[in-house]
Amino acid sequence: MTDDRTQAGVYIEARLELPRDVADIVCDFIVENISPGLVLEDEEDSENLGIVFYVRTDAESEYRPVLEAFLERFVGQGIDKLPTIRERTIRDVQWEENYKQSVRPLLIAGDVGVRPPWAEPIEGSRYDVILEPRMAFGTGTHETTRSCLKVIRETFEPGQRFLDLGCGSGILSILAAKMGAAYIKAVDYDLTAVDNCTENFMVNGITTRHEVLFGSIEKAQQDEPYDFVCVNIIKATILPVLPRLRKLTCPGGKLVLSGLLAREEEEVSGRLHELDLVNYVIVPDNEWITYVITPMAGSVEL
Repeated sequence: MTDDRTQAGVYIEARLELPRDVADIVCDFIVENISPGLVLEDEEDSENLGIVFYVRTDAESEYRPVLEAFLERFVGQGIDKLPTIRERTIRDVQWEENYKQSVRPLLIAGDVGVRPPWAEPIEGSRYDVILEPRMAFGTGTHETTRSCLKVIRETFEPGQRFLDLGCGSGILSILAAKMGAAYIKAVDYDLTAVDNCTENFMVNGITTRHEVLFGSIEKAQQDEPYDFVCVNIIKATILPVLPRLRKLTCPGGKLVLSGLLAREEEEVSGRLHELDLVNYVIVPDNEWITYVITPMAGSVEL
């Protein structure tokens, strides 16, 4: 008899609680090594932060020892004992129903409406971005996505070429397309995100010339520089590829780096200065920051 948990569309929902000081580091580890997206459950006045993430059932046996080994480093240095990892089995359809109950239309940057397909367009929205419910990062609620949307809305120009690394749901690329992009390349290392991004392009009726690809920066390695490059991932992934990101951005264009915590500012800014990427502004949103960099011609090659 087939184990119901091994069937397609079945996931493990994992939950744990950690002190806030430790939670940020553990979230980075989970996103980089276990699950490309997670949900934070933040209760007012609580010293702990809840972390919820999803893994496919075929990866269930692999993630626990990896995560528990990482958590052991903090026993006695931030946590008293290993936290309990609670699990439950859910199906895609169940996740989608939970998603439908929790997602509300949003208005960002004044006139960018982000909504699920079952909601009506938001009054006052000039750009109507529709997102199908899937397990891919990028619904507009997270600070990093919100900041990237604001930067695109304020600085993107019609006719520009747009590169979206870590595209998730495709929300940033869709806004760029609706603002008149000439060409878009959206890339993610998670197949769920690639499928969801492709679906969302279709739902939004995007006719802009585009590619949605599985992989990472290597998928753009041979490309001509882009006018606008948006990278919403994590610091550990961004810093090693900064020289290549600079090469992929036209002089005078925009290189947007997000997925970064405010406490990482000194390290990230230091690396940018080493690469002569000194013309930037930082957009803060709660504990997160987004860099908007304008590379200049003649930057030092390292």
